[in-house]
Order: sequence, then C-alpha cells, then structure tokens
Amino acid sequence: MLVARRSPFSVFLSLCAIVALALSLTTVPAGAASTGKSAVSAKQAAAKKKAAKKQALACAAAVKKGKPSAKCARYRRPTKPSKPATPPKPPTTTTPTTPPTTTTPTTPPTTTTPTTPPVTTTPTTPPVTTTPTTPPTTTTPTTPPPATETPTTPADPATAGKAKGWNGFGVNSWPGANWRPYADSSPFNRTIGNAAVHSNSAGIVSEVLSWGLPGNIIAGSSGSTLDYAHPTYYAQPTDPIYTLKASGTKNYLEGMRIRIPTEAKPALGDDGHMTVVQPDGWEYDFWRVQDKPAGGGTLTFSIGGRTRIDGDGIDSKATASNFGNLAGVIRAQELAAGKINHALFIVVRCTSSTSGFGHNTTPAPSSSQGAWVFPASHGGARCSAADEAGAPPMGARFQLNMTATQINALSVPAWKKTILTALATYGGYVGDTGGSGFAFQFESGSTYTSFGSSDPLVSFSQSVGIKTGTGSWAGTYAYNMSSGVDWAKYLRVTVPPSPVAGGAKAKKPAKKGGNTKVSAKKVGAKQR
Repeated sequence: MLVARRSPFSVFLSLCAIVALALSLTTVPAGAASTGKSAVSAKQAAAKKKAAKKQALACAAAVKKGKPSAKCARYRRPTKPSKPATPPKPPTTTTPTTPPTTTTPTTPPTTTTPTTPPVTTTPTTPPVTTTPTTPPTTTTPTTPPPATETPTTPADPATAGKAKGWNGFGVNSWPGANWRPYADSSPFNRTIGNAAVHSNSAGIVSEVLSWGLPGNIIAGSSGSTLDYAHPTYYAQPTDPIYTLKASGTKNYLEGMRIRIPTEAKPALGDDGHMTVVQPDGWEYDFWRVQDKPAGGGTLTFSIGGRTRIDGDGIDSKATASNFGNLAGVIRAQELAAGKINHALFIVVRCTSSTSGFGHNTTPAPSSSQGAWVFPASHGGARCSAADEAGAPPMGARFQLNMTATQINALSVPAWKKTILTALATYGGYVGDTGGSGFAFQFESGSTYTSFGSSDPLVSFSQSVGIKTGTGSWAGTYAYNMSSGVDWAKYLRVTVPPSPVAGGAKAKKPAKKGGNTKVSAKKVGAKQR
C-alpha cells in the first residue's frame, strides 16, 4: 500500500499550528483571577506555561515521526475549524417575520396598527385573548346601531328604545277589530243613549236628503285620484325624521320634527290626507301633502294639526271640522267582525252659516266658511241661500232611529247591518263637506298598499260578492248604502253631546329635547 509523503514545508506548518494551539489553550482567562477560586501566582503560571511548551514540542516531534502518544491527542489540529466561540445573537434580535407568541409584549398587538388587523389572520389563539386594557377597535360592528344614526335632537325622544309603533302597531301588526281610536270619553266613542232629538231634526233631514240619499262608500281606490279617504301610518322608532312645513297661512306644526315611515304616502285625491301616529301616541294629521322626500327631510303640506290618539280626537286641524283623521272611519277589520264600536264620519254637501241650530253654535266667521257646533271647532263649505234654511252646521250628529231587531229584519247584506247598527248606537258626526249629498267614509287602502300589503277592504269586498266598477271606477268596489232603508223615516238629528264627559282632553306634550318650536297650547289656539 502506497502512502503519500508530505513535504518538509507542510510538516513545518503543521508543527507551528500545533504550537500556537497549545499556547492558546494554556493561556489563563482574563476573568479567572477575579473569581478568587483556584488562583495561582505568576510564578506558578510561568512554570506551567513552560511545561506546556515543552510538552507541545515533544508532541510536535512525535507527530512528525507519525507516532504521537495519548498525551498528544489534545494538541492535534482538528480536520475542520470549529465555529467561533462568540455565541449567536438571541433570536429576538433577528426580527423574524412572525414574532414569537411567547414574548407577550406590554403593548397589545393591535397598537402596532398593522395594515391587516391581527384578528383577520385567524390564529389558533388570537391576540384578543390577551385581554388588553383597551379592547381592539376591530371588534366594533361594521354597521352601528340605528340610534347612532339619528340626529342629536330627535323629534320625539320618548320613542327611543321602543321596538314597534304606538300600542305595538305597525306593518302587518295592524289594529284589530275591537280597537278604536281615542279615549272612551271621546264624543266618537260615547253611545247616544237617550239624547234628545233636535227641534229642527225633520227640516234638516229633509234638506240633506234632498241633495241625495246616502252615497256609495268606495273601497279599492288607493293609489288613484279617487282616494279621498284618510290613510294612517304608525311610525317606528327607526323611521326617518321629517321637519314639518305648512305652505298655508296657518302653520300650527311649523318646525316640528317627527318620524314617518319611508313607504308612507298621502291619499292621491285632491284632499291629499295623511296621518302619522308617533310611537308616543301623538297623532299628526295632514291635509294636501305636497312633498315627502325619501329618507327624511322636509314634509310640505297645506295645513296640519295633531291630537292624542288616546285623547278626545278633536281640534286636530286637518279636516274641515278639525276632527282627528281617524275619527269615524270604517275599517275592514270591523266589517269582517260584524261590529263597529264608534260613531261614523259623515260628509255632506255644505253647512249652514248661522247660529240658528242653537246649542252654542258658532256662526260662520267668513264668507268661505260655515258654522259649527261641538265637537267640531271649524266650519266647512257654506251652503247657498237656497239651501241655508235646513242645512246642518259642521259637527251636527245624525242617528238612525232603529232598534237592533228592526235592523236585523232588513233585507240587506250583513256588512250594511253592521254600519247601520253603529249609526243607531253611536250616531254619525258631520266632519267634512264635499260631494253631492250625504256619505260615510272608509279607511284609505293606502294604509296597507303603501307597504306592499293587500288592501283588506278589497279582500273583504271580494269575499262578500261586491262587484268592481267600470270605466273610471274600474278596480273599485261600491258599497250601496241607499237601498233597503227608509232614510226619510228613520234618520234624525240629535242635540250635541256635552263638551265635557270624563275629561276627554288631549294631554299636553312633554317638553323633552326641544323637539318642537310650537307649544301644544298654540297648536290648538286658532282655526284655519
């Protein structure tokens, strides 16, 4: 076997390296003298160094001969150089891409304001589990609660926090058959009982019927110019806020701010009625609504007023009589149940202008306005001289003088008996003027159709077999009120009810948040 021979020069270099290594290993560390442990004197150190040098030379000679002893093993030069004695820097100083979760920084990770919040990385243990003193702002919902979007001064602060409208009413939570607006002591909710017949009852009935028998009550006219009824909307606490602005000279509601459903629409007839009941029980009535921008803003109308829905229902300003818009209207729920437990709203062609009716009748204050008697507080269109003698004042109460037995014996549909029974029990008040004669009034179907719901009066009409009209009346349903009843024989006029019966007065509004610019007293101080 051949062995490669090393040159003398390479052997010399190896010996030098061994000697240098031996010297480095025998050097006393600088910090050893300061420990006080195993310290040696300078003389002993020198002797030890000399002995080590001698041993190194001996080992060098042995290595040269290729016969190193066991004592020389420590002086052999390793095949590869060892790594530097200086330890590497701690891992935390290398700034790794993902910092160790065990470092638990004093400042929560969210304070570093990363482009993508830590919680979006979905770690096994998200940073939020460290429970920092200030929770990460990323936990805030994207869409804030509705309350944060309302103006600082809402129209009716009392509505805040309620889940639905007044009495729980709202879309698909409509008032039931047994419900009626206003207090039990309201004139509209008191039975006639033994009220006296007016001294000129026969003359008034004769005059009114000369204009025509009770006309048809029209259902299904919502969304058309045939709708002269009163749609009612129950505002919710989250509905948009509108500032009220009257274009007429009587600005009873000027500057007030209320909530109105986005879908709410006025009746499309010339009267343009619309009623909005606030969650706190204030009923706002409008006549000739002209503009209602989407999402809030300014609601413009000709004349408006308000009354408590749990009060007497009078002095609201939006009808000629100043009755609340809910007063006396007939609802589909009542017809379906076969019972109406309130007085009816009557429309006649015109009203008298004098105080000849008596009972504290207020005479006409102008040529354009007729006389009125309680519970009305404003007049309607005045009759001509030819009709003046027997015309009733606004607010006059009519009654059907028939017993329940007589009504049930009539050969008329059940729905008509329901209306006739209400007229006999509670009567009907003249609340507006217009048309050719004498008529009652349904609730406007816009109350429902504005929200995409079906008109319950249309459904009821179809269920009882009432046919739709033709021509301009196509799609409507006419309830014939004239046939089957001897109106000249049984219709009469009674004396007005007492203005005070159990204190049926509207409550004064609470002064909260400066939500109105007009006091309740001023709102009800004057008529149109």
